[in-house]
Amino acid sequence: MNSNLTATIDFSAQFGGHDAADAVLPHFRALKAAAKNIEFSGFPYPKLAFILRVDGEISQYGFSGTGEPDIDRDGDYLSIDIGITIQDRETIPQVIKSGIMNSPEIITAAIQFRRIKGFDPEILRAPLELLCERYISSL
Repeated sequence: MNSNLTATIDFSAQFGGHDAADAVLPHFRALKAAAKNIEFSGFPYPKLAFILRVDGEISQYGFSGTGEPDIDRDGDYLSIDIGITIQDRETIPQVIKSGIMNSPEIITAAIQFRRIKGFDPEILRAPLELLCERYISSL
């Protein structure tokens, strides 16, 4: 593992319809802004990506909160899904924050599965707390 690597946080989203985009797009923009300039060392990939999977009128992803991890074949990023159901729309900030703050356990399991040595999940705590603080305060 390259401990000198500086990692960043990014967001993307899949909306299950126009209704989903209307409900979550302001949060998506706030998250992108909140993640700007957050960097941390000790992560085995250059990017930690969160993907919002938002249920809508056309498509449903069928889960709420932290979902499955995915590691890019080229090793450019590790991504984690955050599911937002139609019922979650009343509590979007809480669902997103919970999904982010619950992700280190899943991230750690994915990294251990890949047999990457030397990863300390504690390195995620401060950047994820800062991310959530910025996001919540921007609403």
